[in-house]
Amino acid sequence: MNSILFAAAIALLAGTGLATAQQAPAMHEGHLGQLDTNKDGGVSQAEYQTFMTESFTKLDRNADGVLVESEVREILSPRQIAATDANKDGRISQDEFLRQVMSDFARADSGGDGHLK
Repeated sequence: MNSILFAAAIALLAGTGLATAQQAPAMHEGHLGQLDTNKDGGVSQAEYQTFMTESFTKLDRNADGVLVESEVREILSPRQIAATDANKDGRISQDEFLRQVMSDFARADSGGDGHLK
């Protein structure tokens, strides 16, 4: 799974900014369990999108609707920030953020069934 997906999820699940993009720990069963809100044994695309939408709000410390480097530098590398900033305005909108993490989800969904297990 892409490190943007892992780093953001794990840092937010842990409640800290200690997960770095280059050293994001693997998502384990306990993390999946927290995201699996319907308790079906996997994380659906909808469950992940809900979690990441909430995560964006938590990361947006000044509640201005965009993420800037100072808000995400503890979990994303400058390269990842630049890759997520599709319009290259130096800010990551919620749409840009969700587009990236949901693209990461799709790549991680090796079975192509819309679920991570």
